[in-house]
Amino acid sequence: MLKVDRCDTGKVTILRLSGDIDEYGIGLLRSQFMSCMRENRSHIVVNMCGVQFISYMGVGVLVERLRQCRNNQGDMKLVGINLYAERLFRTVGVTKLFQTFESENQALHAYQDAA
Repeated sequence: MLKVDRCDTGKVTILRLSGDIDEYGIGLLRSQFMSCMRENRSHIVVNMCGVQFISYMGVGVLVERLRQCRNNQGDMKLVGINLYAERLFRTVGVTKLFQTFESENQALHAYQDAA
């Protein structure tokens, strides 16, 4: 079961995920992203350190929300993707779409450096 903790820090929203991004977790993930978009929060860091499994559909949700963020002059950065997710991203061909980081601080600094 997927769990999402949200933390707003300045202009950036951090979503800390734990559990599996499977057919059951996708709905929760989508609703969290939609909540961010309704609040005009389009600079997002997705911390995936606690994610064990992500499905193809889960990758699709991340890609569609990345596009939505960018359409709203924002971006999405990923933190702590595991080896399984990294291989899946490469297989699906979306590796180059996302900036990935080892820590939340690195991702937050990337937003500051871009400003």
